[in-house]
Amino acid sequence: MLAVLGLLLSRASYVPIWDGFVYAEAINEAAKSPTIGSLRLAGHASQAYAALAIAVQALAINSRWPLFVLSIALLYTAVLGFYRLASITYPGPAHRLDRALLTAIFLAQPTLLAAVMQPGIDLPLVPAFVWSIVWVLEGRRVAAILVATALAFTKETGVLLYTALVASYGVWSLLRGDATLRGYVRTVVRVAPLAIPLVVFVAYLFYRKYTRPVGEEVVWTYAALRNESLLRQLIVPRIDRFLLSNVANVLVLNFAWIATAVIAGGTVVTARSIGSARSLHARWQATLDKLATVPGLLVMLTIVSGYLLTRVATFTNSRYLLGVMPLFVIVLYTALLALRVPGRGRQAMLGSYAVLLIVSAVRTVDPVSRWVYGTFDFGDRQMLRMTSITGECCAAGRDQLVYNLEFTELESLMNTAMTTLVPRDSTLIMVPDSTDWYLVPRLDVRTNRRTTARDNARSLIVVETRPDSVHAYARQWRHAYYLALPNGAAARGLRDLASAFAIGPEHRFRRGGYWLSVYSLTPLIDGEPARRSDTSRSSGAGERGRQGRHYAVLSIASHVGRSPLALAARTSHGHRHDGQATVDRGEIAATRARSAQPPWFTALCTCTR
Repeated sequence: MLAVLGLLLSRASYVPIWDGFVYAEAINEAAKSPTIGSLRLAGHASQAYAALAIAVQALAINSRWPLFVLSIALLYTAVLGFYRLASITYPGPAHRLDRALLTAIFLAQPTLLAAVMQPGIDLPLVPAFVWSIVWVLEGRRVAAILVATALAFTKETGVLLYTALVASYGVWSLLRGDATLRGYVRTVVRVAPLAIPLVVFVAYLFYRKYTRPVGEEVVWTYAALRNESLLRQLIVPRIDRFLLSNVANVLVLNFAWIATAVIAGGTVVTARSIGSARSLHARWQATLDKLATVPGLLVMLTIVSGYLLTRVATFTNSRYLLGVMPLFVIVLYTALLALRVPGRGRQAMLGSYAVLLIVSAVRTVDPVSRWVYGTFDFGDRQMLRMTSITGECCAAGRDQLVYNLEFTELESLMNTAMTTLVPRDSTLIMVPDSTDWYLVPRLDVRTNRRTTARDNARSLIVVETRPDSVHAYARQWRHAYYLALPNGAAARGLRDLASAFAIGPEHRFRRGGYWLSVYSLTPLIDGEPARRSDTSRSSGAGERGRQGRHYAVLSIASHVGRSPLALAARTSHGHRHDGQATVDRGEIAATRARSAQPPWFTALCTCTR
């Protein structure tokens, strides 16, 4: 536990980017002037978590540490709940060391740790869901109903998770009760109060349907990925890119394939054991007997909740599936017992798995994940191309990259660049296509570091680089920086810019095995670099933009060997200027080829295109 805490504290200076910025900014602004509407974060039914987060943020408005401390507290609350759940499932001294190792595996989940760093409403689902299970099993109904209500009003996903819990627990209770009509009625009456949080949430939906502001949805969905209702997605079976991506996030990502292989083996052994019974009735009874145990309940809950969470077509953000992770770890141990692995063998396997997860939290080293998703270069490291299966937006990924802690390195290097370059208010920030999402929206006026606070901050204008717009930007802005982000098509952006700007010498920022390079650019006029005295191109930039005498476009991107940023000192037309080189189109083609979908996907998904 202390090792993980140290790992998180080492990144305490991280300022959220992408979706994390949206949540952090909304919570900070609500802490200044809280309203009922501010409890809906990013359009979600998040009232329970938002109330807590806003209260905590109010302790130090405009500071990052309140949300960071809250996230750590939520993480360890989930860890305590998981250990309690493991103790209920496998009690007794014989499993004591195994329970500790299982807890270590749960704590070391890379996506869980990444969610601690990136503010959002998926992390708080985990402790609420785990403690809901614990208190339902312990018969503490009032506590279970209260925490489940908070679960439902943290994010809509919480409703799905709790629905799975109530349904699974209801079936489990029927299996354990008297097999008579009276016994079934008593069981239903006993379980029914657990549905109160679901009834409350449905009532809220009816209320919101008639009171919501114009233009807002009753329930947050993203129809651009699949133009179907949420209910249809949950009910109608399908096999497509989004389902495969969700399944890969659960069963493959970050060495999850190891647990998947063990669970598959345990399933085969259990099926063979049940199948050895002589009659169909005996096999059915053996199946019911196994499901009537606490491990059997958690197996049912894992299947049902996994089904519900993977049916919705959305972005490949692994944090959306955090609720399944604690259940998956318990099922892993159940499979090890089914395989009759000796105690020392189990402990060796669990300990090794925990170590692999810790390593995977800070480095993308899983070979199977790298093969399934493909990779892109970030310094002399590589990260997963998380969008490769679905072909969704956002280049190699934005929030999709929050699958381990490596994404924080990008933010750290961006801060180093900003504090070194000190861009002025009149400076335009340019980034590769499909990478701009609250990346550098504002800087602290004192430190020039990124900030989510609006007070004592200055805003920057950020645009994506496209071939049909670079000439317009060159005419309108006196100063610009090109952040050729490693998760975007950095080389292609540089090629597009080269038609309007001449590229200067390289400057490089480093942090361990990660680095970002900087190139200064000056505008091209009739194929030649502009002179400092040429001011005719600043007409559309505004008074502050007209104050500059030359353009400085700095490209920031990653390098590995023959990095795409080696192309930064070249132009696409083959014109050589003083200190400038030409674009090697073969290298550009190779860079594009590396961004293609992994080979296995082409063969597997032809039928779904």
